[in-house]
Amino acid sequence: MIVRIIELVRRYRTIRLSLLATVLDCSVDEILYAVDGLENNAIMRVRGNSLVSNEAIAESDISVRMHSRFAEKNAVGKLAASLIKDGDHLLIEAGSTLSLFANHLKEKKDLSVATTSPLIAESLVRHSRACSVELIGGRLAAHTTALHGEETMARIRDLEVDWTILSPTSMCIHKGACYFHKVDAETSLLMQRSAKKTMMLSDSSKLGVPSRYTAQTMQGVDVFITDNNGELGFAEIEHHLKKARVFHAISEDADSEDFILLNS
Repeated sequence: MIVRIIELVRRYRTIRLSLLATVLDCSVDEILYAVDGLENNAIMRVRGNSLVSNEAIAESDISVRMHSRFAEKNAVGKLAASLIKDGDHLLIEAGSTLSLFANHLKEKKDLSVATTSPLIAESLVRHSRACSVELIGGRLAAHTTALHGEETMARIRDLEVDWTILSPTSMCIHKGACYFHKVDAETSLLMQRSAKKTMMLSDSSKLGVPSRYTAQTMQGVDVFITDNNGELGFAEIEHHLKKARVFHAISEDADSEDFILLNS
């Protein structure tokens, strides 16, 4: 059982104990007993009602992330969209939460959006007639759904937008907003410098999870939005958000949705 637990924690980085017990057809006490010997090493830790990875691990493929924790990400994206005003100029990076955020911009008028995500650009062009969309040029690598490279960075430097909208790989306890790949962290930092204000979206599974490259600026973010399922995790990273307005989006429990993914 412990091998399967490690495999799932490494894949999803944060897993609720109740969901894991359902997937493994055992009790929460049995899981806690199995991982007790791992508490002091670098693999995982118990945080409240969840197991959290202590390892810096790359995110799952976008096809998996678009379905994992959908209720939480959708609630975060919907709340974030409600803070955007008609006529705003936005710079949006790639990611599953940000793709759901973009879906909630359909009713906005006269938006100007620049993005490094082909997925987000296509969605906005297809579903929002009152939105001007620029797909920032660049190269596409296997590890990401975002365009990157010198062409990308040069265009971002020229932009002046009202909001940069980000969703980092994780919110580390010691380093704040972080990414697994260096190029993603560098792009994020440049995006923040191109905006009057920065909004950061992070579902609670990312809170307190380590990653490799920081994108936490000295000025911090203006708005931080997470869901309502990560109170303990939020306490671990709250010191990185002293200047931010913090919002907790209300989402219903999504165990039934995530069970399908973890049990596959």
